Amino acid sequence: MKNKVTIKDIAREAGVSVATVSYVINNREDQKISDKTKNKIWQIINLLDYTPNQAAKSLITKKLQTVAIYCQQSSSLIKNAEQFYFINQFSKFLHSKQYNLFYLNEQCIEKYDNVDAVITLDIDNETFYKIGNINFSPLIALDSFIDNPVFFQINTDYSRIHRTAQTYFNNEPFTLLTLPIRNEERLTKIQNTFKDIFIFTENTIDLEYFAAKNILVIDESIHQLTSNLKKKLYLPNIFEEKFQHLFQSIEWAIQRKKIQNHDILV
Repeated sequence: MKNKVTIKDIAREAGVSVATVSYVINNREDQKISDKTKNKIWQIINLLDYTPNQAAKSLITKKLQTVAIYCQQSSSLIKNAEQFYFINQFSKFLHSKQYNLFYLNEQCIEKYDNVDAVITLDIDNETFYKIGNINFSPLIALDSFIDNPVFFQINTDYSRIHRTAQTYFNNEPFTLLTLPIRNEERLTKIQNTFKDIFIFTENTIDLEYFAAKNILVIDESIHQLTSNLKKKLYLPNIFEEKFQHLFQSIEWAIQRKKIQNHDILV
């Protein structure tokens, strides 16, 4: 049986006094406590599944069967198309699990009380924490490397992709065609994994340049646009197993389960 979380545990994790935690829980307006400190305390309360009273327990355990997906508009229409392709496919998947999906963009960075969890899709870390600092709902990073053990992050295993491509192309050189990537940490991971990368945009008109090359594609939109390339391997970044891992992380996060590994590679 696990030890019951106490107010002292919350205070220790937040780096504040027990009295400060008590003031925040009880909404004491006569105490000068910064919003940053309040947010940190509430996030730790959620993370450790601390329920100070029956009303708070009800708020924490009540499921709305709704998940929000946040992604930023890109200057690349192809990138936007890929994001909406993901939203469409993931919405179908969630529907099969009796969940609804709520779409958010950069004009909607605010507190979301009407969802069980918020998923971010390929966003920069600064924006991720900006969303996290104003929300108490679980926050999950998809196609982003946040590298913070507090948050689940689900990413494609690019080393696996690289090994598969090497085998397919018989260890001959190949080029990864990929869309613009907003999360710098993910871009760095990809650059460190693949020797030859080409960022595909609307300006990539002369596809004949790639006709004689070995090409690896991971994005559905690029796959459709390069259908005539003969020496191409398509290993989709959006697939059923990834949805399954993402959904499992959502369930774990909502239930505040203590999971050792929050860094999930698929």
